[in-house]
Amino acid sequence: MAEETAAGAAPAFPKLLPLPRIERPLHFPVDRLAEVKSAADLPSRLVLGDLAPDSFKFEKKGWSAEWRDADGHKAKFRFAGGLSSLELSFAGDELVTLVSAERFAELDGTVQNLHPAGWMDKLGARLNRYNLKVFPHREDDAVAGSFADGPLLSLVLPVPADRLMALFELHKQWQQDAAIRSNIDAYVRLHFSVVNYLEGRNPAMLNHPVGLVLHHVNALGTPAAEMPLREEDAEGVAAWTLRRSHYLYLAHVPLREAARLIERLAAAGFIGQVGGREGYPNGAEFGAALMPFGYEYVVKNVYWFDAERRRRVFYPDLGDSADRNAVGAHSGDIWIKSLIRDAQKLAEQFKADTARSFAEGMAGHVPAGQRH
Repeated sequence: MAEETAAGAAPAFPKLLPLPRIERPLHFPVDRLAEVKSAADLPSRLVLGDLAPDSFKFEKKGWSAEWRDADGHKAKFRFAGGLSSLELSFAGDELVTLVSAERFAELDGTVQNLHPAGWMDKLGARLNRYNLKVFPHREDDAVAGSFADGPLLSLVLPVPADRLMALFELHKQWQQDAAIRSNIDAYVRLHFSVVNYLEGRNPAMLNHPVGLVLHHVNALGTPAAEMPLREEDAEGVAAWTLRRSHYLYLAHVPLREAARLIERLAAAGFIGQVGGREGYPNGAEFGAALMPFGYEYVVKNVYWFDAERRRRVFYPDLGDSADRNAVGAHSGDIWIKSLIRDAQKLAEQFKADTARSFAEGMAGHVPAGQRH
């Protein structure tokens, strides 16, 4: 249920909400590469695709086979005794690497030595119509992933408190979605972030502290941390700074699955379009971010501007490893749904209270020319 505040007087928004995990079993009949005698001995997934049984061939001193994805991505493995090769293609961007592994499980090391910078660029180009920041994968960045599902990415985005149940149910639907071929896990945490609205470049409502608070509360249903402040940088550029609380969705998704996840979230109204109307989910302050796995835990001060440089979104951090480890302590749909209902009721009440306070403030403000 909703947690009590330190004073014990009023409920606070639940801080951590696990979401149903999408799990796809891995069929892994044979451990050693040399023991493969037919397609039936091969793992059902490998890096970028699912096994294509008819692709299996005996070759000189070994065998070859392909694993394919519905989006056209492909992995081809050639086993030739002591030295094999892995040929990968993601959105047409090809990579070939030599492999010295003797066991399929040892291919995890091969995946973690692949730096998918070009693949991230291709993915960003495919998704450029969405309100989404794709962070590049730099050469010195570590790679997380496995031989079965390939490189792992992290997706984050703010979520309205009154849409948490819809997000939960969406994950339940995905558990039965045959087009999602690999594992995805996700949770939601109560978070804080900052938005700078550059003065004179945004609608009038977003150049006023009360307007900014209403804009935030109406969209996300959670409190602003404090009233927005007008600040200037060293060059004299002014901005209204909103420090806000909100729910943050954090999903871990394989590279091959990232576009499908984002497209489904967009279709359900959780990710907006570039150039869409103001408000959630199209405004830059409600944008999603996609990054290599681990960025959310080790990188501080993550920020980005919208294309018109009207707003800057700033996260002092994105994830918390303690939160991730604590997710398993919450179990059972009934318990999680009760937390979500608590959050939604609080958001509904908070919106109503904020609107009433605004109306009362406006009623108490009598223009000077009308005073008697």
